[in-house]
Amino acid sequence: MRIAFITPEYPTEETYSGGLANYLGRMTTALADQGHDVHLFTKSFEANEQFEYRGVTVHRVIPLWDTKMRIDRIDRLTPRSLYAPYQDLKAAWSLWRRFKTEHKHQSFDIVQVANVLAVGWYFNRLRDVPVVTRLSSYRPAWDRAYGVEETRSVRLRWWMERKAIERIQHTYAPTHFVARLTEENYNVSNVKVIETPFYHEEPDSDTSVFDEHLSGKRYVLYFGRQTQMKGVHRLAEALPKVMSDFPDVHAVFVGNSGKAPSGPGMHEYISELLREYRDRLVILDSMRHDRLYPIVQNAEIVALPSLIDNLPNTCLEAMALSRTVVATSGTCFEQLIAHGESGILVKPDCAEALTEGLKQALRLSTEERISMGERAKSRIADLHPDLKVPELTRYFETLASTGNLSPSVTP
Repeated sequence: MRIAFITPEYPTEETYSGGLANYLGRMTTALADQGHDVHLFTKSFEANEQFEYRGVTVHRVIPLWDTKMRIDRIDRLTPRSLYAPYQDLKAAWSLWRRFKTEHKHQSFDIVQVANVLAVGWYFNRLRDVPVVTRLSSYRPAWDRAYGVEETRSVRLRWWMERKAIERIQHTYAPTHFVARLTEENYNVSNVKVIETPFYHEEPDSDTSVFDEHLSGKRYVLYFGRQTQMKGVHRLAEALPKVMSDFPDVHAVFVGNSGKAPSGPGMHEYISELLREYRDRLVILDSMRHDRLYPIVQNAEIVALPSLIDNLPNTCLEAMALSRTVVATSGTCFEQLIAHGESGILVKPDCAEALTEGLKQALRLSTEERISMGERAKSRIADLHPDLKVPELTRYFETLASTGNLSPSVTP
């Protein structure tokens, strides 16, 4: 098949920022390895150019209304409250225009657009090839959990993303959680669920950071971006009672600091709430996997108290490494974790529930913890690329064979 992916970010670009780019970088190259002709159209600030990246044809697109930049001169006249959605619309137009040029040269069999920043805004115009939206999130809930202020610009971006999703014929999501939120709040039905493949990295181990800070210690670990959406502030609130009851347990946070509820960075917020236990608190910035994995592999408990999520890689990595994970229910983790069997689930956005869940995990015997970790690892095996990449390919082939005639938008 000749497949096009439309995205605001990709690992080749400075706009690369994590989850979506990581997913596309791995999925597009996996499809190319299977012999598909894969093209990736991404917003860029480098150049308007085409090049090969690990078997994928990448089309860099600088967001401009026209090649001579005549219309773009109005950018500075755009009200600041509308500037971000205006730029989203311009980027969507530029991606659509570049795709059309390539599609005329040699037609595509299927097109996948990201929901992020409404990059699929114009693709409802496409009539001769199926278009599918992959949902990375349900943006209003994500932004609220992240603590984003609901300005005029933010609400307009929500509306644009909603309309872009509603106008595309087919929709799928990695989790039942995001699929349900979209069906309940948008004019979209029958969102298919296709779990994202998990690519388990096995880098050469560098134990230097672990040896310096954690060797011989018993600890609860959080790793990943430290934001309110990830529930890190609730973990900081829950840990004092845990560390009081378990005087040999340390708390470890690895990852860059986001905004805390009180205004300063999350690192400062954690340090303040755990000041009584500062001798058992370790806070480290993000690091390469070769240094991170020894820290994860030796953690007694991995705490992932997200307020909302979409099968985050942190959970997949921890479970693949046979760790006991304490996570939140009703936020997507229940798709991976069977409570009491392959991990422990607690009520989200509740420090008291998280405290009890952590205590429950710390009371497990070594045998119980090993057994729970092995069941977690077994669940992640279901996400192996050899299983999940063909599942997506079959979905694409079904859409391509039936044409552009089965809209997911309700009347």
